[in-house]
Amino acid sequence: KVALVTGAGRGIGRGCAIELGKRGASVVINYVSSKGPAEEVCKIIEGFNNGAKAVAIQADVSKVSEIYRLFEEAKKAFGKIDIFVNNAGQSTRGPSETITDEMWQADFDLKLFAQVRFCRLIFPQMKERRWGRIIAVLNIGAKAPGADSAPTSISRAAQLAFTKVLSQEGA
Repeated sequence: KVALVTGAGRGIGRGCAIELGKRGASVVINYVSSKGPAEEVCKIIEGFNNGAKAVAIQADVSKVSEIYRLFEEAKKAFGKIDIFVNNAGQSTRGPSETITDEMWQADFDLKLFAQVRFCRLIFPQMKERRWGRIIAVLNIGAKAPGADSAPTSISRAAQLAFTKVLSQEGA
């Protein structure tokens, strides 16, 4: 299997990528700015000596052109994507009346629209092979948003809904 993990140079994405590699998946390690940690994850995965390979690819997944480039480079490296882990993101939050249009757009571009755009590219392959996994890394705000949690809780809730829609379309 081949996995693409966004935001995989550190944190939860790093952990997901390493675990997938440990289980034998080849992994595309997406990172936005720190090449060193991403390359370290590649070395860890290839050190398992179980056939798993890894490649680090820089891309800002909040940008449409970067998503397409990352997808093409991943296909060139491994030929397919079986598992997509949408992990890129940070917590942008505050009182709703203080969130600017630019903050809303940036949050949705990085979290929800990155997932929508990747799935548009990846989902047809998964359906054709009749196997695939799409994993959206969310937070508790997706189901139980608190005060001052916009825009993150809203974009995460939308990711959750989109993932559920896809699960019904893939059957």
